[in-house]
Amino acid sequence: YLVFFLATSAANANAAANATQSKEEDKVLVSKSASNSTSQKSNLRKTLTRNGQVTTKRMYFFRGGEKGTNENNTNNNTNTTTPNANTNTNTNHQHQQQNPSKKRSTANNNIFYRNISLFAGPASQKLGIDVAHLLGLNLSSIAIGSFTDGETSVQIRDTVRGKHVYIIQSTTSVDSLMELLFTISSMKRASAKTITAIVPYYGYSRQDQKILLKREPIAAADVARMLEEVGVDKVMCLDLHNDSLRGFFSPKVPVEHLLPGPVAAAYFNEELFDDDLDDLEDMEDMDDTTSIHDGSNETKVKVKEPKEIPEVTVVAAHEGQVARATEFRKMLQKLSGKEIDIAFISKVRQFPGQKHYEPYLVGDVTGRTCIIVDDIISTGSTMNSCINQLKASGASKVYAWATHGVFATSNHDNVTQRFEQCENLEYLLISNTIKADSPLPSKIRQLNVAPLLAEAISRAVANKSISGILDLDLDAIRNNNK
Repeated sequence: YLVFFLATSAANANAAANATQSKEEDKVLVSKSASNSTSQKSNLRKTLTRNGQVTTKRMYFFRGGEKGTNENNTNNNTNTTTPNANTNTNTNHQHQQQNPSKKRSTANNNIFYRNISLFAGPASQKLGIDVAHLLGLNLSSIAIGSFTDGETSVQIRDTVRGKHVYIIQSTTSVDSLMELLFTISSMKRASAKTITAIVPYYGYSRQDQKILLKREPIAAADVARMLEEVGVDKVMCLDLHNDSLRGFFSPKVPVEHLLPGPVAAAYFNEELFDDDLDDLEDMEDMDDTTSIHDGSNETKVKVKEPKEIPEVTVVAAHEGQVARATEFRKMLQKLSGKEIDIAFISKVRQFPGQKHYEPYLVGDVTGRTCIIVDDIISTGSTMNSCINQLKASGASKVYAWATHGVFATSNHDNVTQRFEQCENLEYLLISNTIKADSPLPSKIRQLNVAPLLAEAISRAVANKSISGILDLDLDAIRNNNK
């Protein structure tokens, strides 16, 4: 009994000592966790803006990345251009993602993502890297290029047998469309369990109907049929030109229509209304300082001038954009807590294809700050016309938002320079659904939509509602992002 008593006493003493040590370690871990959380949020914003893009200071629409992010993914997901050594025919250029098998992220070991493979095509490579970073994944390895005779070459370098595959690729050209089709076909032939095509920009979307007395295809429907034929199981698109495009796919291929307009509304809310000071970067931009006396210590802190709250009107670029402008207005009003007006510019043409018409404004914008909402900018004629019309109608400031900056290839520089030289425009905000081949001028800002795509993928993997992305708990978001 004496031996048992002594052994029990010693065990209890050790347990008490360990419990005390554990509590102390927990305090240190909590402190480190808070510090690391702030550092990770700062690093996350730097990652999403490293290519000259912009992002919101708070992650309003990305909540699924709590499974973990990999801080080293940015360097691991680099692209190289090398010849295709495994084909019998030489290639004149090759798009290849670095083999990630050497260094996998910890999230890949998590059961949540272990059966997921994420790929990105050449048209959406940078966007794919950002999405992978948010999810804590590495992009799987793929080589896409063309043979010497111009035919498209695709090689999957990682195994996809039995996996749920996600492919990010905008169809901005015939080449990018063929690359997506052949990539899906390759995945299907490699026994992927499911294949989800994430198409940030759905090419040919404006050819969604047959104009009377014209013998022409409904190209948007034909693209949908091709995607189905090669074996796609699900499709995700960002801001389709017409929501009815989802009906071009059969019921066996569900289409998720993601709306980046609310993300843009969140960005304008922080630009125009949000007076909170969220991070040190904002403080470094201020010149005025004041001193606070704490006993014998004197601390200098930054002080900012209160932001002037403008009266804002959201303006639809034409009748077809009223629905988009309404959703944009709802989110901006919800985030800002201010009353936001809405107006639209009519551009009814007398006949299809008419280039010259007289637009007129429906609504009063005198003395107000206007935000124009559109979905696609190609030649920029409609947007420039809207900007000048609003300024002539008495608007104090004019901003613009368009999801897809196509900027017609034949005169890309002329289109972007027209916005740069437009004195009536504060700046134009576009998304990065279409990659910029050359630096954009200062008046054109590119909003990174990677958080929206990452959240959609995270919810799809967890079988959660995709439309629930827009259900915001503002108090929780503000508290979690301070």
